[in-house]
Amino acid sequence: MMPTRRGFVVACTAALTGCSVLPEESEPIEASAAAPAVLPESSGYSLVVEDSPTVETTVTVDFSGDVQLTSRQDVVATVFRRVYESPSGALFGLLTAPAVRVVDQPEVVRDPLTAVEDARVVSLATDAEVDAVSEWAERGSATLLGTETTRITATAMVDGSERTLVRARVRADEDAVTGIATAPDGNGAPFGAVTRSA
Repeated sequence: MMPTRRGFVVACTAALTGCSVLPEESEPIEASAAAPAVLPESSGYSLVVEDSPTVETTVTVDFSGDVQLTSRQDVVATVFRRVYESPSGALFGLLTAPAVRVVDQPEVVRDPLTAVEDARVVSLATDAEVDAVSEWAERGSATLLGTETTRITATAMVDGSERTLVRARVRADEDAVTGIATAPDGNGAPFGAVTRSA
């Protein structure tokens, strides 16, 4: 009798260390963020974009151990976007994305924006044409929605001009919030002023 595909996969998992097992194809996960992160009017920034774009990507999860497993899942995520501008021209964008469960394990959830190219994420957050994003580097910490998180910086061409970027990301209930700021005048990014009503 010919072995079933399931039987072959199980045998492969049991017999070969390092065997990569890919799950069967499934329908894309469709998810929407629950509530947007926003910057209060008192921050000195003005709201210039308020919408809910759809982001399509493929999220990959790697499991290490005796056997290396990789799971890939297409995701269609509806993201809350808020873009703000300061009087000096600094931009501050907030992207609130649904944290999705890629495999059938409650603790394995991913922010779909981490699977999107950096230039695309910065473009979403700034509502600008973005390319040539440099490698991100850790530069201390920032507080976003009451949670201390890593602060990372890079440079990029934003609408044809080189800008310094500052980025921070946190989990917020069932969502993930990413804040990205451009700082043409060296001012600090207003991560600490961000609020959210779930």
